[in-house]
Amino acid sequence: MQLIDKKSQPKPNVRNALMVATCTVLSGSLSSVAAEEEESTLSSIGLSTFYYSEENRVSVNTTHVAIENDLGDETLLRANFVYDTITGASPNGRIIPAQAGDSSIPFTSASGFSVNVNSGGSTGQVWLTEFTDKRAAIDLSLEKLLSRMLTGTVEGSYSSENDFISYGAAGTVAWDLNQRNTTITGGLAVLSESVRPGAGTPKGLAISNCNDTPAALASRPAWANCNITSPRFGNGSKRVIDSVIGVTQVLNERTVTQLNYSYGVSLGYLTDPYKLISVVDYELDGEEVIILYEKRPDERARNSIYWKTISQLSPKKVVDFSYRYFWDDWGIRSHTIDYNYRYDYAPKNYLQPHVRYNLQSDADFFQKAIDASVNSLPEYASADYRLGKLATYSVGIKYGKELGNNGLFAMRATYILQRYRGVDLPDMRALVYQGTFTFKF
Repeated sequence: MQLIDKKSQPKPNVRNALMVATCTVLSGSLSSVAAEEEESTLSSIGLSTFYYSEENRVSVNTTHVAIENDLGDETLLRANFVYDTITGASPNGRIIPAQAGDSSIPFTSASGFSVNVNSGGSTGQVWLTEFTDKRAAIDLSLEKLLSRMLTGTVEGSYSSENDFISYGAAGTVAWDLNQRNTTITGGLAVLSESVRPGAGTPKGLAISNCNDTPAALASRPAWANCNITSPRFGNGSKRVIDSVIGVTQVLNERTVTQLNYSYGVSLGYLTDPYKLISVVDYELDGEEVIILYEKRPDERARNSIYWKTISQLSPKKVVDFSYRYFWDDWGIRSHTIDYNYRYDYAPKNYLQPHVRYNLQSDADFFQKAIDASVNSLPEYASADYRLGKLATYSVGIKYGKELGNNGLFAMRATYILQRYRGVDLPDMRALVYQGTFTFKF
């Protein structure tokens, strides 16, 4: 697909940006560091450093190398290499005690170590669990012009963490129509993932640990085995299949729009082995008396509709707007609005403010805690805030500068605020910094 007048093409190239969006919706793979820049027949190499820091919680440092090589004969080879280090403390699903001095129950984590964060430890807060992780990932793709109007892409990916491994393959086909003003895109991705906690995966809704259980509770069937250690199993494996079909349309020489529909299924072990859920006794002012491991269904079907439009308002101004609606059979619904405004304030220099808003409903089986008075446990239950009601606000700005004819430098900063409903977690605040250098040769 091409715009009618090359001299009036928006910067960044709108067709390229939307095609990258299609592939990202399909496979979730790493996009090129230079993905937002103009299309080029030159090869390129990009280096990106990324820092993400939540207030008193998680920090992430990422190094990303992206290489694109023109092999000739209308063939492009792309490679992405990523290395992450992740440290900090994350909410584990337990309730926050009503008083800072409340006692906590020690529990055995999925790593196999007994953890007690009553005082000191992980900031002295029982609802947080400290962790450290490292991740290495590689993504390779080959794009080939199959005919004058047909382009195919195949992709392979591999990712490894301390306790997690993932590998997959994807393929997309793009068909140009209507004098290259319309592009139909379709694709399929398959992933195989395995989580490998040091002590094995715990049984869902099994007891991690319990306090001195009141005699009235000990007689209830749900808590009869309170002091029996939870059984452990081997690795938790799952398969993920994603598909996408979309259309990209040039509306005029300055505007391009895209509409995608995505469908995916996940099968297998979908529970997070590190997440817990509290059992509380409301006759004891809501005191936590037992800790359980969470349990999620072993199937999930996901749907999303994604719409994106890029328009060049003037030679120096480009707007980029997108909306995504997501729904699944767990009951989660989400709306995401994203807006970018690029202004080339000087030759080879631009600023790009960015705002983003996401609103999410909770899963059908999400609950803050389980009432200790129940006679039987629910089939599924999770207190993971990521499955609960939340609203996320992001605002940021990006600066970019062309370095000669073949170089590009960019940096961005983003502030994120996440608020929760239905849980007692404090708001999450985070800062994101990223610097990118790309060189074409």
